[in-house]
Amino acid sequence: MTGLADVLVVDDEESMRTSVADILRGAGYSVVEAEDGQAALEALQAGAFAVVVLDQKMPRKTGMEVLDALTSPPAVIFMSAHRIEGSDREKVRGKVFSFLTKPVPPLRLLDEVAAALRESGHS
Repeated sequence: MTGLADVLVVDDEESMRTSVADILRGAGYSVVEAEDGQAALEALQAGAFAVVVLDQKMPRKTGMEVLDALTSPPAVIFMSAHRIEGSDREKVRGKVFSFLTKPVPPLRLLDEVAAALRESGHS
């Protein structure tokens, strides 16, 4: 890995994706961006990532579908413009390190990525 750790940022909203990626790059992380769930799966097949910052609702494959396809997932930080509650939250419990509501405050994002790295032994 280069920098602090490899992070995959997945979001179909380009401005949100680049904003999150820029915050992480500014903190020294090596970041790869994916524009939807299908691109995320392709990136995950091509290389290992310590953390995935994953949007919930996207075209082609949703965040839920990406999670379901992962056999040994990296630390996943799930983000959505809406609170993830009820059955959706229960469905991903145990697969997701944390949940963030968009727009994500930069310091909260950095804290969550650092905590995910510590918990997964990548710090």
